Amino acid sequence: MKSRDILLVDADRDLVQTTKAFLEARGHTVASAHSGVEALDELKRKRPDLMVLDIMMDYDTDGFNLAHTIKDDPATALIPLIIVSGFTKELETKTHIFEPMMYRDWPAARFFEKPVKLGALADAIAELLAGAEGSGPAPGPVDTTKV
Repeated sequence: MKSRDILLVDADRDLVQTTKAFLEARGHTVASAHSGVEALDELKRKRPDLMVLDIMMDYDTDGFNLAHTIKDDPATALIPLIIVSGFTKELETKTHIFEPMMYRDWPAARFFEKPVKLGALADAIAELLAGAEGSGPAPGPVDTTKV
């Protein structure tokens, strides 16, 4: 398997450290960021082949806004995104915050609820990276039948 660059973006440093070690053991090069601002700084340094990001970081919709920023920029629009988040557990108490997100297109190819099984995440990463190697565009929005 060819080594690929992955950017992990999550405020949970323990989760990032564990996921990073898991992916590096599978031959990937992994950078990390702990907020949307840090992720944008990292993107200026190096464009990853794929990103894994959380929704709730510096503020409740930080990752979702970051994902849209990435997808709206032609320089980064084809980077496959995987969202790994526990935000759905917050829907009942924070409906006013998350409701606008529910009516927008999801800017991610896959969505996983926390806690994520690392094997399932690795499978999704492999699938998306294999698709990114082809001549077509990166995979589209979330397939809700798999969520």
